[in-house]
Amino acid sequence: MEEKLILQQIASCIIDGDTIKVKDAVTEGLRAMIPAQTILEEGLMAGMSAIGRQFRDNEVYVPEVIMAAQAMKIALHHLKPFLADRYLGNKGKVVIGTVPFDLHDLGKIVVSVMLEGAGFSVVDLGVDVPVQRFVEAVIKEQPDILAISCTLTTTLTYMKEVVEAVRKTEAGKGLNILVGGLSVTPRFAQSINADAYGVDANLAVMLAQAMVR
Repeated sequence: MEEKLILQQIASCIIDGDTIKVKDAVTEGLRAMIPAQTILEEGLMAGMSAIGRQFRDNEVYVPEVIMAAQAMKIALHHLKPFLADRYLGNKGKVVIGTVPFDLHDLGKIVVSVMLEGAGFSVVDLGVDVPVQRFVEAVIKEQPDILAISCTLTTTLTYMKEVVEAVRKTEAGKGLNILVGGLSVTPRFAQSINADAYGVDANLAVMLAQAMVR
């Protein structure tokens, strides 16, 4: 099977959330002598980008995205031994979490998986993360980027509190802060002194990559 078809098959496995076939598809790509980074970028990441766009456009829903993320994690685990060091968390470290009293996890999961695929080391704090937990994580992990998610308009004020609290620490003074989520707007991001606003997972990854160049 030619390279293009194999890569399309890998991307389709991610989109379909096929946790069984995706490993076989990656193995087939490696046996066909397709470079591991090509499999990652043009197969796995292409599939996650597609599912992210479909979710944004209401073409797929929560279960499909969760399955896609699970397939991506399985494929990444299988592919990692074949990737060069620059693809194994060496792009930088990201601490990510959802603001207090917000239990929405899906968008954060997709961003986390795509950041890992792009070569970042990701520390996921989960959902409903207290402000002080964000602060402690930044001090302990010394990340290159802090990514904060907020879905509910009623919890936007906590995003502001997180940014303000982190900025008061020595570790947070020059830290790149990336925000996103359904309730966030570019104007709001600017008003709370965040460095960037990612409207979706694809843009969030591109912004993160630009931050560490």
